[in-house]
Amino acid sequence: MTEKYYKCYNADAIVKTNPAELILEQLKTTDSVLRFLSEINADLFNNYIRALVKRLDDELVNYSINTESLNFKSIESEISKLKKNEKLTNLVIRYIAKSLKLPEGSEIPSESIDVTMYNRAFAYERISYYRVKAFTDILDKEKGLELYAKILGKIVTEMHIKSTPNEKETIKMANEGAIKQWCNNGIVDFTFAFIDDNQCIYRFDKCVTHEVLKDLNDPDVAYAASCFIGDIPEFNPGRLIHMRRTQTLHHADFCDELYWDSRKFKDPPKQPSLDFIKKINNKK
Repeated sequence: MTEKYYKCYNADAIVKTNPAELILEQLKTTDSVLRFLSEINADLFNNYIRALVKRLDDELVNYSINTESLNFKSIESEISKLKKNEKLTNLVIRYIAKSLKLPEGSEIPSESIDVTMYNRAFAYERISYYRVKAFTDILDKEKGLELYAKILGKIVTEMHIKSTPNEKETIKMANEGAIKQWCNNGIVDFTFAFIDDNQCIYRFDKCVTHEVLKDLNDPDVAYAASCFIGDIPEFNPGRLIHMRRTQTLHHADFCDELYWDSRKFKDPPKQPSLDFIKKINNKK
């Protein structure tokens, strides 16, 4: 069994980031949440907006950025809900800009700049956290997370409709691509082991997703806002390489992820035990 350990986590790793593109993506995601909320429970729409506005407003005291320097034309048709709420739109833009450490009062760059891996992850993971937290603000935690799960399922289903799987992708290709991305960008410390040619198990000992959220001391909402997307029923359909995990760093000492080529299995393979995963090539 091929196995290897990589110590790649580096909060200060520099990643080329286009702030305008990142902000536009977060505006589209926020609008998707609003759009599906209005479909599922329109009665909560205004209360949710107020809760999200309050969350972001509290984080942005005395920070300003030239929001007029951002060009919305490319996404106008995808932010129908946000276009009707200028304040929330403004807050999303300013929150991402502040998280990326853009100089106060400056224009928003529309070309790639150097950003630390930590700050980039902080920007999109933390705003996702506040989008979810706003649901638990207006409902209790259980009901808030249940509602968000329904919305997330619709978002993922829509994503699949707009994307096409790479028919040439194999487990080996996916593994090589992941290692390159994770190590070049300093994202994780991890171990992987090929169980066979068509399935691979990973153990993550440290991950930027957990690192940028752990100080909030709110693991249930942090998990829902970040890793939960990979655990909902809607995630694997529409993909060729499937994934399943038992736990994440939000609630445990390590995260386990099993990937397999769905074309090679009639039924999903068995998940390796946590004891087995904990022991593979453990160099911590």
